[in-house]
Amino acid sequence: MRGAYRDGLLDRPSVADGCRCAVCGRPATNRHHVIQKGMGGVSAAMERRIPKVLLCGSGTTGCHGAAHGRLLHLQWCDGMGGWVWWRSDVPMDDELAWRLHRGEYRPLRGWVEARRWKTYGRRP
Repeated sequence: MRGAYRDGLLDRPSVADGCRCAVCGRPATNRHHVIQKGMGGVSAAMERRIPKVLLCGSGTTGCHGAAHGRLLHLQWCDGMGGWVWWRSDVPMDDELAWRLHRGEYRPLRGWVEARRWKTYGRRP
């Protein structure tokens, strides 16, 4: 289900430094879609709009597993210079986590803009 919260994350730059987890710094093994695609997938145009973050682990282990388990929360924050994260002790919805714990989020490690901003000439 899409809403204003999720739509606000579309078209943000991806975190693509190439080798390290953007949260903990361990070797990155997967790209995580910040906005979940769903089982049916998405169109190529929508795929380009969804930001991705390099994380360690799989969908069930490491930081990637924490993101899918609703323990690792990623958010765009202009006031903090871009992507920020917070890890909860209990599973919680991303929007609720942002509303309740905004002051506890930390910047992602050295996020860099994906090439698509240069390719398409757009910026957030």
